[in-house]
Amino acid sequence: MKLILDLDTGIDDALALTYALGQPEAELIGVTTTFGNVTIDKAVKNTLDLLALLNREDVPVFRGSVFPWGSNSYQTTDDLHRVHGLNGIGNVVLLESSKAVQSQSAVDFLIESAENFGEDLTIVTAGPLTNLAEAIKKNSTAMSKVGRIVMMAGALTIPGNLSPFAEANVLNDPLAAKFVLESGISFTMIGLDVTLQTMIDQKDIKQWQTIPTNAAKAITEMTTYYYTNEYSGEEFGGALHDPLAVAAAIDPAILTQVLPINLTVETTGPSIGRTIGDLTGLNNPIKSAAVGLAVDSTAFLEDFFTITNNFLMNVKSI
Repeated sequence: MKLILDLDTGIDDALALTYALGQPEAELIGVTTTFGNVTIDKAVKNTLDLLALLNREDVPVFRGSVFPWGSNSYQTTDDLHRVHGLNGIGNVVLLESSKAVQSQSAVDFLIESAENFGEDLTIVTAGPLTNLAEAIKKNSTAMSKVGRIVMMAGALTIPGNLSPFAEANVLNDPLAAKFVLESGISFTMIGLDVTLQTMIDQKDIKQWQTIPTNAAKAITEMTTYYYTNEYSGEEFGGALHDPLAVAAAIDPAILTQVLPINLTVETTGPSIGRTIGDLTGLNNPIKSAAVGLAVDSTAFLEDFFTITNNFLMNVKSI
């Protein structure tokens, strides 16, 4: 499997990247970046520096969308700074990568990869859907060839995390999300419906504290920051949002209940960013979305920590 991660590189993205790099079934051929948890400049820098930390600077990084559709700017919020730190990775300072971002755009890389690899390509998005929307808009024929598209996005059967209606990645660009969901391109939605079934706590993260590598130390520091602050005023812990999307891309059977449906996104009013069934496609026998509703969380958590522990143990220190 050829794999592309589309990241707004904060801390859960760093965990997804680590997990993906440790997967024997997947070849990570590139990381596309976008705004979201951080600005695009920080997303690029964090991705390059994390790949250096993880001794995988051979993986190319591509600069993507700067701001949402319908806007000409993007600013991170105090809540994002609380959860991800001012630099997006828990205020952990990494050695700067010697590599540069690719000259090719994220959108063109997605299209080129779709044309080159077709069914063998899997794209996992873990930020706003802007890059994916731009790629589909520019060349829907190429993007329809992609074997699997898995999105960490949305909330269908439960409330959102940025509003009672909306999940963060969708709310950060509802117009782009609506375009993708209504495009007819098939995808799997890993929303809060299932990610909130994958909760971890301090004892889980302590597994990495005994691993004697710089990578393990840095990942532990980032993750500790994140799970101390994700739920303000509550006890330590939280969900493995972005890593679950990687797991579902590698092994779709990890989802134990999936709903085929055609979706749309509300783009105005108090429920802006809500993922909801598309009435116009309700009776269409062809469903573009497969929404995860239940997951084998025990199997996922065991696999996540087995893969990441082994990978972090074997990363050469820099």
